[in-house]
Amino acid sequence: MLYVGSRTTDPYYNLAFEEYIFTSFRDEDVFLLWRNAPCMVVGSYQNICRETRVPALRRMGIPVLRRISGGGAVYHDLGNLNYSLITRQEGAADYERSLAPILEALRAAGVHARKNRTCDLAIGEKKISGSAQRAAGGRLLHHGTLLFDADLTALEEISVRGKNDCFQTKGTPSAICAVTNIRPHLARDMTMETFQRRLLDYMVPDLSNRLELPEAQCAEVRRLRDDKYRSWEWTWGKTPAFTYERSCVFAGKPAAISYRARKGIVADARIDSPVIDGPLAASLLNGARLDPDGFADICRKLAGERSEELLELLM
Repeated sequence: MLYVGSRTTDPYYNLAFEEYIFTSFRDEDVFLLWRNAPCMVVGSYQNICRETRVPALRRMGIPVLRRISGGGAVYHDLGNLNYSLITRQEGAADYERSLAPILEALRAAGVHARKNRTCDLAIGEKKISGSAQRAAGGRLLHHGTLLFDADLTALEEISVRGKNDCFQTKGTPSAICAVTNIRPHLARDMTMETFQRRLLDYMVPDLSNRLELPEAQCAEVRRLRDDKYRSWEWTWGKTPAFTYERSCVFAGKPAAISYRARKGIVADARIDSPVIDGPLAASLLNGARLDPDGFADICRKLAGERSEELLELLM
């Protein structure tokens, strides 16, 4: 098995890096370990607005990215360790086979984890890891998170408590599970760096099988990062079609908001409120891209100093 290292915590680069390795390394099994600066990563078939608190993400400066596999939304920060296991595809998707070596590596590092549900790992009854898979071209990408010392308060704020049932969509919903970090459960404390090194030593003990991409290939990763993972078309344009309906209170007055979107483009938008210019709202929203910054601009035009309050109701 090979290990290919990434030295950056740029989430856009790391998702592109993972996809590049998955599509380019065709002959050998590959193991990756990587960390991201704070970000929200959603599954390929998810509605971002349904699964996260988009206005809170925007206020906190936390970007949202879409990955190439299915599954649910996950919060990444530097206290979370991501792993990827790329192997030959053998039959149907099999989480048991993919999770087995990860469990063995965790136990070797002193983590008493177990498989829970289809694709989760847990300590006791609390989740420490979720995983997802993508199969293509005879190759299987299995990847997951490992909550080592993550900010669980931020995870709760922007994800777990952020589900918005006003969105009616066929997009994949995220499961709600109680979570915990690995670090408090260790018999002997260790840093993230030590934890990462122990997992790597178990999975790829031969130093000669550890490598980094040459500059030419890094340039290809950066091109994929910029063309795909930073693009509106991939992140928001792939949002499954949905309708949004909400009865609420805005500026102390009753209000009703509705719109629909397909391929990330808004249509049939309507805001009924005594303090909002309804025709102007419809003209600004219809045809607009589903995008938090774009919606924020529209809210400033409609609500002035109350724009953040309106944005909370729109997304």
